[in-house]
Amino acid sequence: MKKIAILGASGYIGSYLSQKLKYKFKIITHSRKKIFNRTFNYKIYKTINGDIKKLRTLKNIIKLKPDIIVYTISLNHIASEKNLNNSLKNNYTPLVNLISEIKKKKLKTKIIYLSTVQVYGREFNRKKISENFEKRIENIYSLTHSMCEDLLYFNNKIIKFHCLRISNTFGMPILPKIDCWWLVLNNFCKDAINKNKIIINSDGSALRDFISLDLVYETIVRLVSKNRNIPFINVCSGNTISIRELAHKISKNNYFKNKIKIEIKKKKFIPKKKFKYDTSILKKISVNTNENINERITTFLKCLNKT
Repeated sequence: MKKIAILGASGYIGSYLSQKLKYKFKIITHSRKKIFNRTFNYKIYKTINGDIKKLRTLKNIIKLKPDIIVYTISLNHIASEKNLNNSLKNNYTPLVNLISEIKKKKLKTKIIYLSTVQVYGREFNRKKISENFEKRIENIYSLTHSMCEDLLYFNNKIIKFHCLRISNTFGMPILPKIDCWWLVLNNFCKDAINKNKIIINSDGSALRDFISLDLVYETIVRLVSKNRNIPFINVCSGNTISIRELAHKISKNNYFKNKIKIEIKKKKFIPKKKFKYDTSILKKISVNTNENINERITTFLKCLNKT
């Protein structure tokens, strides 16, 4: 059974992957602090606690000789934009040190790095954005992810890797204290239940591609189960909708007896040019991208109402 180390296992995506993958593989979880949760810790093979920026923490992970490292560590978009040096220290430098340690020990560990579709920018002159599309760095968050991608590509003769360019994820957090409610779909669903209202702080014209956490999990399972050499993969649904369209989908969802009110702060609507992220590579590795977003939203709303 393969050993998979999830770095950043107390985070939104990292905790979800740890919980789902532990029934198929030996899972090593890394988090800065101990996770005191019986359900979460059940069936976990090994746990490593410590600051990823410290060499001692990295050495403790490497000692266990994981077959695969799933690297989920990064400040979120909001925190990344506050300070460039701090973002580099948290988002980029730990990966530099990790690669250095793997090379020193001559391990055959593969890295699955969780990147973002933000490396493509937000304005497109093409309707379909493939993995070969030129990167356009528009903020610190995308800059640090792009640097990590380039670092892995530079070391590709020594270390096998996959960079997953993930679009907008949504779903219930595994651990109760995880802050994931700034994510647009999560936020809209929570407000719909708690306030009986959805607030859009913009004109709602921005286009986004929404995927469930399950799609990320399924992609990683496919990559772990079969030895594939694919450096960059768009992990997306291949469908984009505006923030306004999303709000209307949630407000009209069958879960609610009455339609939820939508409040838009900026009334003037300036439509964006439609585009899609190319998901042909994802389909080649047998990942089903045809998620029914309405059904996923209904399931999410039911889970939210129980908390």
